Amino acid sequence: PNVAGMTSAGFDPEAVRVGATIRALREAHGLRVVELGRAAGVTGDHISNVEAGRRMPSMALCKRIAATFNLPLAAITVRDYDQIAS
Repeated sequence: PNVAGMTSAGFDPEAVRVGATIRALREAHGLRVVELGRAAGVTGDHISNVEAGRRMPSMALCKRIAATFNLPLAAITVRDYDQIAS
């Protein structure tokens, strides 16, 4: 049986959402996974795992990623931030 709140693949839905947001930002800025990893102080593999929802990034990593894109932390962590901010 699945743990409450987990997807059928066993991933935390919030980790999946945050990862998708990070992937969308990275692609919109034309960065490769290794480039974002380097800018954020982690490996490209770590970024890949975050983007796939396999790992929930720490708040410190979210801050570094947001800073890489010159965005507030909320742009990554708050659901529907783009609708709230507009």
